[in-house]
Amino acid sequence: MQWRIQKFSSRKLSSFNWFIPYLILPFHPITFKAAWKFIGTVIKDFVILQFFEKWKIYKIPIVNVQIPLDDQIPFIPEKVEVYIHFINFWLSPITMLFFRLGLRQALPAAKTFLFYITKAYSEATKVYSYRLSTTDRPDYKKGRHFKAIHRLDPHYLCVPSLHVAIVVLTFSFFKTIFERANFTQEEKKNWNEELYSGALAITESVLFVKQHSVNCVSAAMYMMTKITPFITAQEAQDFISHIFENSPEIDQEKRIEIVNHIMNMFNQFSQESKQTDKWEVPIQNWLTEHSQKTNQA
Repeated sequence: MQWRIQKFSSRKLSSFNWFIPYLILPFHPITFKAAWKFIGTVIKDFVILQFFEKWKIYKIPIVNVQIPLDDQIPFIPEKVEVYIHFINFWLSPITMLFFRLGLRQALPAAKTFLFYITKAYSEATKVYSYRLSTTDRPDYKKGRHFKAIHRLDPHYLCVPSLHVAIVVLTFSFFKTIFERANFTQEEKKNWNEELYSGALAITESVLFVKQHSVNCVSAAMYMMTKITPFITAQEAQDFISHIFENSPEIDQEKRIEIVNHIMNMFNQFSQESKQTDKWEVPIQNWLTEHSQKTNQA
């Protein structure tokens, strides 16, 4: 084990090849079932759900969750490079586990991660099947990334943001794994910091490229405190408090307003959840109220 520490501990997580899990997870006996369940869930609850709505096969009401505060965040197309990184963001740490721990020890952890990322998609559908949601996405199709986004994402699954949910799952899950597998203090410090800052950057990017509203962030943070054991409400609040902290594109006064809104919505959902045993009900109620206000305006 010591030679693994010496060889891999000084590397950044992003330097580990994100493609390797594609070659292992869907085919290894330990992760085969979990990997294909994840793939099937994404197809059913993300791809089919949106396109069936677009093709008028489904007729779920759509709520525009855009609010004036979203207009205070500039549209920065260059942030799309960060936005599309969210898949590599959770694949590269899995590759690191393969090298650092060896397949025998790493695959059970990968299987657990697949279980929870699948759960994020399937649980979010409890909201999506009630109300789909969208924002005023710019009709910007320059470059291959934006062309792909507009072609592959009909933009009906905004609340809660799966982008935010998945990066929050990633940094909180691997933090737990680092503790359970007795990673060194140096590894835990460096890799936890890299994952945390990366999760913040991707969360900010969903707002900069106008794929989500600030409301989508609150809902995602709240959902992850309810459906996983890896992040507490306090830890979610701490994460929210750091959003746009190192973003010169947002001045301090606007940043405070944005963070306060995200925090207040998160706290509202958390408080209302005490009145129900179904985590999704507070978000469903908010979507109904927001839709009514929008229609009356």
